[in-house]
Amino acid sequence: MRYQVRGKVKEFLRQEAWRSRAALAAVVTVCVVATTLAVTGAGADTNGMKFLQTGHLIYNSTLNRVFHIDGGTKAVDGELPVPDLGPGVQTVQTDKQGFMLARGSITEFGKSDLKVEDPVKAPSEEQPTALEAAGTAYAVYRDSGAITRLGEDLMTLPGSGSLGPPVTTADGTLWVHRLTSRELCRLPVKADRLTCPAEVPSGHTGALTVVSDQVVFVDTTARELRAVDSGGFGRKMPVPEVAMTPTSIVAPYDVNGRIAIVEPTGTEVHLVDAAPMVGDRQAAAPVAWKVRSGKYSQIASTGNGLALIDSASGSLVTLGPDGKEKSFQQIPRPSPKAKADRKDQPRLFRGADRRVYVDSVAGEHSMVVDDDGEVTEVKAVGPAKKPEKSQPPRPKETVTPPSTPPSTPPSTPPTSAPPRTEEKPQPPENTDGGDKRTTRPPQRTEPPRTEQPERKTTPPPSKPTPTKPTTTKPTTTKPTQKPKPPPVKATRAAAPPGLEATSGDNEVTLTWRRPNLNGGTFVSYSVSQDSDPETTTSSSYTWSGLDNGTTYTFEVRAVTTGSDGEMLIGVAATITASPGSGTFSISYGPQADDGPDSDCPAGTEQDCHYMVLHARNFEPDTDYTFRAYSNGKQIHDAYTLSTDSNGYLERKKFHNSRVGETVYVTATGPGGPYRSNSFKWPAG
Repeated sequence: MRYQVRGKVKEFLRQEAWRSRAALAAVVTVCVVATTLAVTGAGADTNGMKFLQTGHLIYNSTLNRVFHIDGGTKAVDGELPVPDLGPGVQTVQTDKQGFMLARGSITEFGKSDLKVEDPVKAPSEEQPTALEAAGTAYAVYRDSGAITRLGEDLMTLPGSGSLGPPVTTADGTLWVHRLTSRELCRLPVKADRLTCPAEVPSGHTGALTVVSDQVVFVDTTARELRAVDSGGFGRKMPVPEVAMTPTSIVAPYDVNGRIAIVEPTGTEVHLVDAAPMVGDRQAAAPVAWKVRSGKYSQIASTGNGLALIDSASGSLVTLGPDGKEKSFQQIPRPSPKAKADRKDQPRLFRGADRRVYVDSVAGEHSMVVDDDGEVTEVKAVGPAKKPEKSQPPRPKETVTPPSTPPSTPPSTPPTSAPPRTEEKPQPPENTDGGDKRTTRPPQRTEPPRTEQPERKTTPPPSKPTPTKPTTTKPTTTKPTQKPKPPPVKATRAAAPPGLEATSGDNEVTLTWRRPNLNGGTFVSYSVSQDSDPETTTSSSYTWSGLDNGTTYTFEVRAVTTGSDGEMLIGVAATITASPGSGTFSISYGPQADDGPDSDCPAGTEQDCHYMVLHARNFEPDTDYTFRAYSNGKQIHDAYTLSTDSNGYLERKKFHNSRVGETVYVTATGPGGPYRSNSFKWPAG
């Protein structure tokens, strides 16, 4: 039941904060111990950061640094300066090493000593396909056919013709499809050569995939699945229900026992039950998941869902376990200062932690995809700075024990500091200093010594302090200890990014991504409409009981707590939406052509792209009026467009080149009005 009074929500959040605070204390204790072991292990150099063996490494070509991203926390927890390797570098890791795979070179660094080795020549100038598995890693050069196994069993096999997409099994064995010879070959971790136990029939196309650690060849010509192992082909299963072509894209790993197959320009992903390949259960019928139209170049399993790259719009599309679209996000483009090559494209990378990572071409951002399709964007910048090394204890007052007279005569200055003649005559200091030295708490009482004024060679304060003798600084070589910086106080969280609204019958579903918590500890999200708040810990919320056709304004904020337990209400993300049976969204489209709707101002052609309209479940064969806005101002004449017989509409429309401005589109007609998602227009 919806809370009617905001005060009740605050009381609930306060209770949640107290519960989470106790858990936080335990978590912090564990984290401190774990971090200490990872960073400072026995004999380690605490000036450097030791990378953990999980997560993901990314090379930022703008900063010339490698960053480690913790896939669980979605945060950068380590970095390493490296030489300039240029754009398009992929970074992989084994148990003990990291490797930066650039065009034409491979650069290694140790994960324990962080020593960066000199680059070695790669077997090809192309950008390789990188894989991680079971403590090893591979760089597969698909055009030339060369393979480099990275790690303790380092080895390079020369190329012998182009290869299909490679896969690995849990024991680290690499499998490849030689396209010219049609062979299916394997390279175990300790092997020094490929063995090829199976051969694809002449004229047949297809791709390798792995189902429950069983390698399977999807024959797209025969429309069948073939199990393959070190003994050759095994079980066979026909799949006549699914249309396949030579251009079909097969996910390298299964989705809960099903093999995902998509056509580059298709609007459905087919999931084929591969149960007969791994057991005796009869296969269930294939299922189809709807995807928005695009030009798909890659597909990967997230475990329970799917991730796809739409190369036409440069976007990442994810589907959740229910087959519905979970996220549609623009892959971050390079910054103006970035070193990027137009040949380089973002890639879906499956890490050893089985998460999917999508790195921007310049390595400035990484998108972390969890097994449910949830996407978190992480900037590849340094973690919060910590002291570079442990601060030494405060210097003791008695560097030279007062009970032992100096070995040199009183007329000879101590060797620890050269004499400064202008400071020798200090009779007042001698009298005051002698009295104070006899009462210094940690030292035993003794008569004043006349030689002490000669030992004091550092400039004294203009006036002796009442509690500490100035003669307790006989050594001038120790640097002054810098005071420890005060702890950073948590501030309220940023606005949740990517807020979108999907209209349904008498309801609106809101989705968003986790924002920067600015040092706070996450408690929940507060979702409000007309000052009536609800709370949730999920990154989505469905507000029901609304009137179709009525426009509502929703606010979403992150609620956090600081280290002192103070509750912090974050900045609001706002969106307006109208409930109805249809859904409407927009995406960043292709570069504008020379048509009548592409008259961007002169000099902005590079940033001039279309918006792509995506309308679903509107009234069939019905006219709707669309208007585009940038920073709240209408930027084009209205257009009337018609839905198809299923109530769908996908159309590139409304060119724009206003970089940095927030754009959205409205649609008016039966069931509406509708308002799309909003996003900032990127640079082309």
